Amino acid sequence: MQKENLIKFCKNILIKLNMDSDKAHATSEILVEADMMGHSTHGVRLLPNYVSDIEKGIMNVSGNYKIISEKKSNITIDGKLLPGIWLTQEGLKIGIEKAKDFGVSTVTIGNSHHNGALAAYLKNIVDEGFIAIIKSSVPSNSTVAPFGGTEPLFTPNPMAIGFPTNNLPVIIDISASITTNNMIAEKIANEQKFDFNCLLTSEGVPSNDPLEVRDKSGTVLPVGGMEYGHKGYGLALGIEALSQGLSGFGRVDNPKSMNLSTFIQIIDPEFFSGLDEFKKQMSHTVSKAKKNKPIPGKTIYIPGERALMKRQKALKNGIFLSETTKSSLKEISTRFDENF
Repeated sequence: MQKENLIKFCKNILIKLNMDSDKAHATSEILVEADMMGHSTHGVRLLPNYVSDIEKGIMNVSGNYKIISEKKSNITIDGKLLPGIWLTQEGLKIGIEKAKDFGVSTVTIGNSHHNGALAAYLKNIVDEGFIAIIKSSVPSNSTVAPFGGTEPLFTPNPMAIGFPTNNLPVIIDISASITTNNMIAEKIANEQKFDFNCLLTSEGVPSNDPLEVRDKSGTVLPVGGMEYGHKGYGLALGIEALSQGLSGFGRVDNPKSMNLSTFIQIIDPEFFSGLDEFKKQMSHTVSKAKKNKPIPGKTIYIPGERALMKRQKALKNGIFLSETTKSSLKEISTRFDENF
């Protein structure tokens, strides 16, 4: 399916649910961008979830956010459970304008709805010559235990970093856990197990069965796994400090629906060594990484390289959607009398 057609389909569905046009467009654009980059777990397969949340009243579709605090280069926003993708886009716009004035800007957003794949936001910002950092957590949800524990406390807590070089931009998209909640959902939908043990049962036994997490109070292992999970544990805690602590919206508030907290930072290299010098430095390091002698049978990719290759292929040949996703979207299209 072509990019513009898929965006139009998603947007029309959301507008029929009374979502403001700008919010519907932003949401649809990032969902489709995620699929184009190969992040299918955070692509248009989420549209039925968003529809359900709107109908349940746990995603607001119109109105504006509230500014909690604004001081020079920093701003904190109450997202009012508006679409998280739109809120993140707005936060990035604010951050870019402030970074132009101050060199570094920080935007925190509390109480937003889900904001999709963080990598999907970065290309356009990096192409403008900025460094972008996004970190998110979900204080209303818990699937990851602290290292050594068996009770869920954190979410996978993703973070993305993008920066320019003289060649392809670098787009890093990782999380504090080995896998994500949406990957677990996709495995379950396709009746699959993971190829390795990235989960724990409620008794602390390693497992590859996603049903252990969904149905049996199991948990997702932090990055580093059974031996070195203190690394992912520390990263998860740090991301919650930046996203929840600085936004003033977190687990102590005991939120009950899909409530996100997000940390955004934009850096303008011109306020430091300059963009040209930054690109020279990082292009050198990236080139060295790319030319590193590979392990037999392996290819070294720069973070985001494969995603950008998939994006180019999708622009040329259309966007691949799994049969499960196409089936769910066809159901939505029938309900809302919208061509798919």
